Order: sequence, then C-alpha cells, then structure tokens
Amino acid sequence: MNIKDVTYQEFKGNVLRLSMVATVDNPNMFSVRIKDANMDLRLSDQVIGAVTQVEPIVLDGRTKKDYKINVSIEIKLKDMLSNIMGLSRVLMNEPQKLNLSGTVHVRYFLYSKTYEVERLSFQ
Repeated sequence: MNIKDVTYQEFKGNVLRLSMVATVDNPNMFSVRIKDANMDLRLSDQVIGAVTQVEPIVLDGRTKKDYKINVSIEIKLKDMLSNIMGLSRVLMNEPQKLNLSGTVHVRYFLYSKTYEVERLSFQ
C-alpha cells in the first residue's frame, strides 16, 4: 500500500479528519472489505493520535488501484502540545514524514482476518 494526496478536512476539539488516497494491490480474485482499521499516527517517532477508519472500503479483486480513505484522528492533548509545530505543518499541507502502525480488519463473506501494519510511512 502506498499513501499519497493527504488532505486536511477539519479539526474540531481534539479530532482531526483527513482524507487520503492509497494505492492498494489486491491480488485475490475476490473483493475484500476493510471494515475496521485502528492505528497510531506518529510524527517524528512520537505517537500523536489514534487513527480510525470513518467508513468501510471495498477492494476490488485482482486490481491495483487508488482508493479514497477518510480517517479520524483523536489527538491527546499532551501529545498535541509536545508536537504542536509538527501538527501545524501537517495542517498547512507542508511535507512531513508521518508513520502509521496498528491493525486492519479484512473480511470476505464469512472469512475475516486481522493484519498487523508496521511503520507505513507517507508525507
């Protein structure tokens, strides 16, 4: 998976909403549904918030294509204050190296599996 085109949507309270485009390769002959993704967002190797997927995504079978993904990031106040400069650069769409790590829950019919995601980097 390759993440590109990260776009700021809104920042309310301690919740930041972003939209991103991810190129995803699904080599399986069947479509799969990503129902749930729970990850930590890191800026300069410091966790700045918990990322959750806003709506499910269906990956078409035997394709490699771009998907729009909307995420919600709950930022803890202490993390936000300690990394306010980095966050302000993200909000102003200045390039910053961000990392995601956590789990993604994938489902096909009755079969489901949770995958670990380690240090997925993007700017």
